[in-house]
Amino acid sequence: MLYCVNIAQVQSLLPCHMREEPEFLALEETESKVHDHLTGLLPNPEVLAQYNHLGADSAQRIIAIAEKEQEHRHKMQEKLVDARLMVMRQARNERKLWQVFAFSLAVVSVICGAITAMLREPIAGEIIGSVGVAGLVIVFVLCLREDKKYFQSPREE
Repeated sequence: MLYCVNIAQVQSLLPCHMREEPEFLALEETESKVHDHLTGLLPNPEVLAQYNHLGADSAQRIIAIAEKEQEHRHKMQEKLVDARLMVMRQARNERKLWQVFAFSLAVVSVICGAITAMLREPIAGEIIGSVGVAGLVIVFVLCLREDKKYFQSPREE
């Protein structure tokens, strides 16, 4: 919005004894500019009413554009939330799959170690079995650490 201040108009509002122009008021006419800034999707009601002078339904079109923009933002936020949920589900399924593989490997390792020990090689059987169990423990510990890290809130870091 643009406001113009005319010194002559201001002087006409003053009482008669104050209308004489003192030296410090002997200035040229000045303009004062005030800019309105939008803080949301819609301009303030006064500006919106002024748009109706441009066309019959200008204000309604501006409101419709703002509604479409808001609807678009909501859809994009929903898509973002859905994508994050999908990534979390995939990560959870992947961790479960790795745990199943680690458990299977540990069971096979223990069975192979037991068979080796029964074939009169107890030291080799013990090594094979313990490596499998150690691998299982390592995988589960790493998964627990990753879960804590993934679900830890930013304040706890």
